[in-house]
Amino acid sequence: MGLPVIDEYHQDLKKIVQRISHICMSEEFLALKKELETIYTCCDAEHASILAFQDALYALIAQEELDFRQFQV
Repeated sequence: MGLPVIDEYHQDLKKIVQRISHICMSEEFLALKKELETIYTCCDAEHASILAFQDALYALIAQEELDFRQFQV
């Protein structure tokens, strides 16, 4: 039995998932998400928790100037 073959696509995808996971587990992300969710809930935004998650993730990716275009996903 040989080792499984993992192509470049899967390696790139794994790197993206690792980076996003690191961001989503950071204290900065969690604090921003909580703050945004509070604001969105007060404004009666539909799906406030989802919007807060998306906006916090977007903000931190933009802040770190991550360029996922380098990955061929």
